[in-house]
Amino acid sequence: MISDQDTFDPATVAWVLDKQAIQDLDGAIEAAEEVVVDLETTGPDEHATGRDPKWPCQARAVLVSFTLPDSGSSVENPPTTWAVPLSHPDSPLLGNWRAVLRFLWQRLVQYKKPIINQNMKFDSRWGYAMTGVDVSHQIVWDTQSGAHLLDETSSTKLKVRVPKVFGIERWDDFDLSTPGAAERVPLFDLGLYAARDTYWTWRWADRQRRMMFLHPETRDNQPEGPEDVELYRLGKLATWVAMPMVATLTEIEQRGMLLDVEWTRRELASRRNEADTLHRELACRYPEWMVDEEPLDPQNASFAPTSKWFIAWAEAAVDAGDLRVTSFTDKGRPQWNKAVLLRQARMGSEVAQQLLDLRGHTKKAEYLASWLDHVKADGRIHTTYHAARVITGRLSSEGPNVQQITAVLKEAFPARPGKVIIELDYSQIEMRVAAFVSRCPVMLQAFADGLDLHKLLALRILQLGEDHAAKAEDREPKILTLDDVTPVARQAGKSANFGLLFTMGPYGFQQYAETVYGLSFTIEEATLIHHAFYEQWTGIGPWHTKMISRARATGQVTSPIGRVRRLPEIHGGSPERQAYAERAAVNAPVQGFGSDIMQIAAASIAGTLPGSERVVGAELIGTVHDSILVEADADDWERVARECIDRMLGVPKILAKLGCDFDVPLAVEGKCGSRWGLADVGVVHG
Repeated sequence: MISDQDTFDPATVAWVLDKQAIQDLDGAIEAAEEVVVDLETTGPDEHATGRDPKWPCQARAVLVSFTLPDSGSSVENPPTTWAVPLSHPDSPLLGNWRAVLRFLWQRLVQYKKPIINQNMKFDSRWGYAMTGVDVSHQIVWDTQSGAHLLDETSSTKLKVRVPKVFGIERWDDFDLSTPGAAERVPLFDLGLYAARDTYWTWRWADRQRRMMFLHPETRDNQPEGPEDVELYRLGKLATWVAMPMVATLTEIEQRGMLLDVEWTRRELASRRNEADTLHRELACRYPEWMVDEEPLDPQNASFAPTSKWFIAWAEAAVDAGDLRVTSFTDKGRPQWNKAVLLRQARMGSEVAQQLLDLRGHTKKAEYLASWLDHVKADGRIHTTYHAARVITGRLSSEGPNVQQITAVLKEAFPARPGKVIIELDYSQIEMRVAAFVSRCPVMLQAFADGLDLHKLLALRILQLGEDHAAKAEDREPKILTLDDVTPVARQAGKSANFGLLFTMGPYGFQQYAETVYGLSFTIEEATLIHHAFYEQWTGIGPWHTKMISRARATGQVTSPIGRVRRLPEIHGGSPERQAYAERAAVNAPVQGFGSDIMQIAAASIAGTLPGSERVVGAELIGTVHDSILVEADADDWERVARECIDRMLGVPKILAKLGCDFDVPLAVEGKCGSRWGLADVGVVHG
């Protein structure tokens, strides 16, 4: 049994400084049960060329450390940790450091060694970029993801979490945040630093797996009490969702998405020109404001609602009577968000529309410029997904963010030659999850019957409006049917279903419908729609009450497969924070569970689920909320799409292994195109 004492001993570190030591390490890797590995690098970007003024240092792997436990390893008998200097100036292997790393990475694959790491996506990406060897499918445990499961409200950083858990001193005594910093640390010091990383990653992984009933010494134990049951379920979640998804996302990040650089440049120039034109039109409209003001640089100007230029034009428009202040920020300043401007644009304000267009073009230009900043020498962008950062359990990404790309810009990403892009989207996944967790009988029956939930709610809204009108006119109301639901009415039903699912009030819904769907409702109409929603879906209100009460009683809520969302602020803090925690109590189990369903499906397609095989010919290139992006051969896309859809529809079989009998039918909508977002090749449904 591993104790909680700091027993790291520098004497257990073996230095690899020559060919014989490399062969000794090779034998140790082959004999190890698992491999804990960590790379020290010249920076965060494995594709850095050194030509970027912001990071003038080429990507190099400075040192790699391995802790190699076997069945006899313990605190009293710790495994050897091997330190292999690579590109460090004092390394005797400096002349062929890349070949050494490639040899070791190849051995990991050849021996099929299970790999443990803290944020293994980073090290796997670097190893792949430096050597071309992919170890992503050998990742079995990531302590960052494990820490996130155990407490999503605390830091998942190794040197923050481990000292608190084990009661030791932090060892991050070097600042490695500047370009090439690792190569400036004395070699011996850097080696011991890296050795502590892998040693404590081994200890932390061991501790996590014991807690979650996944260690050989705890695997057969029966959970006793609520806390043990929670940890046992988290172990299942780690096995079937979290760790497979780490491996899947690693593969996606390494592969990247091809960017059409010329298309992006043309679109960027167009958006900037449109923004510049609108700015000049506003300058002509309000010439007195331009006196003594600095000229606009259309290449670098920001037109966000909080920017100097945007606020200035809005103030000028108010002074001229072309805009009205109808909303204020929390600090009492005039608010010019999308909903406010949309409302006034519909009332005939030309300036409001100009400001909306100005902001839209600028925002799109910012996205396009960021893609050009992030495109690598291979012509692709390699986003980083954060599987262990978002507290709801959903994925986020950066470098660049691919989770919020507007539809009109998706064409920037073409398929590789001879390939097509298949976009597979779970249809109404959050509504289906909400039906499952709330057990709303009307909603469950509607899904079972294959009915359109948006039309059903739209009919309820229309009927309620007709009933009110008939009462006011002292007549009998007409009985409406689904045939009376127009496309516009259905859109209102759709906005209400997605907007009101998580305790939104009438005023919040009014803003949401206008901002997201472009639908303008009076507060009276929004209130009527709010009533219609709860009348139609009779189980949703009681479910909201139950989840909030549970969160108040326990300080947390749990998804159907055991993902925990801790809500400490529901018992304290400001009224605003308590209200936020109450909304999260309803939102988190649905959004988190919906994301977990998508993650299981992606891992199944990629073949990273335990016992699964990859869908032949399917190469995952991205995930966006409820969608999975797959690249496939152009002459084989239909088979690939069908097999991927089968995996997505088959997720309930995996959920059953986690104790969840998901009884709401899933549906998938797919389209295939020469570029992301297009359906110029075909469509497919499941």
